[in-house]
Amino acid sequence: MEMIREEIKEKVMEEVIKKYGDEIGSKNIGIKELLEELINSIMKVEREIYLGNDEGNKGNGYYNRRLGSGMFNLELEVPSYRKGEFSPKILPKAYKRVDNGYIDLLMSLVINGYSESQLVRSLKELGLPYFEIEMEKIKESLIEKLKDFKSREIDEDVFALFIDAYHCEIRDMGKVKKGVVYSVVGINLEGKKDVYGFYSFFGNENRIDWLNVFNDLIERGLRRVCIIVSDDFKGIGEVIKSLFPNTEHQLCYVHLERNVRRKMKKEDAKGFNKGLDRIKGSIDFDEARNELERLCSRFKERYPGFIKNLETKIDNYIVFTRYPEEIRKYIYTTNAVENINSKIELMRHKLGGYFQSVEILEINYLLEIERLKQGRWKNPIPHIKGNLYEIKQIFNLKFYHQTQNP
Repeated sequence: MEMIREEIKEKVMEEVIKKYGDEIGSKNIGIKELLEELINSIMKVEREIYLGNDEGNKGNGYYNRRLGSGMFNLELEVPSYRKGEFSPKILPKAYKRVDNGYIDLLMSLVINGYSESQLVRSLKELGLPYFEIEMEKIKESLIEKLKDFKSREIDEDVFALFIDAYHCEIRDMGKVKKGVVYSVVGINLEGKKDVYGFYSFFGNENRIDWLNVFNDLIERGLRRVCIIVSDDFKGIGEVIKSLFPNTEHQLCYVHLERNVRRKMKKEDAKGFNKGLDRIKGSIDFDEARNELERLCSRFKERYPGFIKNLETKIDNYIVFTRYPEEIRKYIYTTNAVENINSKIELMRHKLGGYFQSVEILEINYLLEIERLKQGRWKNPIPHIKGNLYEIKQIFNLKFYHQTQNP
């Protein structure tokens, strides 16, 4: 049986590459056409193998069959033979249409904000049935998942939090409005990454919203955080200090490098960022501070305003140097949360530039989290896990009094 499968695969690939090789390379062939050719070729080879084991039988042309897949109606040519009806193993039973692929398609359409009329039209175009009951079940299930996620308890003690605001446009009450999603990604004391919360508001990013975000995290169980990483949004430092007085606040080092490129001439920016890069490998916090102060002094005369502002925040930019060198790259940038935002941004573009509702936005966000937790975030970060002893020692020293008297 294994030899037969390999023979089929080999022959099919020869046929398809011979017919479509150049077009596949140049991406001129459509997915539907390629799928049809692959299935037709597999069925043809299946018949050849079958007839090779039945000398008294012969091929007898083809009959047409339409196969409803999760995304297309495939127009197939099913080979037949003289004695009886040939039934290729690759085909499902006749008239079988509604399967998991169909439910996945419905879910995708619901998530992406299709109205009922758009759903019906899209399903008709694909030659697929429309079931209102299934639609309602999907909607209810997704909304319930979203509620559970937003109200679930979270870790009391956390190694690191990464916070960022994603700006977009959301349809509300018939109008497209400015919106912000505040995201909080965490790494716990076992080295595992998770989204602790995301919060949608209309308007622009502001200090009061961040205060509400942190208060919600506290209400859901958060007590102690070793380090919080953010961009340099005005007022965020005061919010963190008021609610987490023993937590260190790291300003995003990558944002600093970007700001240098924006504020300085090309050659100066190149030199300054080389200096910043060297600081990442400093032996400790004190060495990093001295190096950054020297770097600032070199450029102060040419960029007085920029350097003066940076000098007031030097300590916040080099907090990561207090930690083992192997884990520094994970805690000096907000990339952990920006990566999620970039995926949501791609969804926004696909939806025509804005989200049809807060609900649609948040369901998309939730599903992206689920994909990460089942994939890249399933296991602890190896370098964090390898330094857990040192991390827990730092944590205990920082919060010794609190852990003894919570």
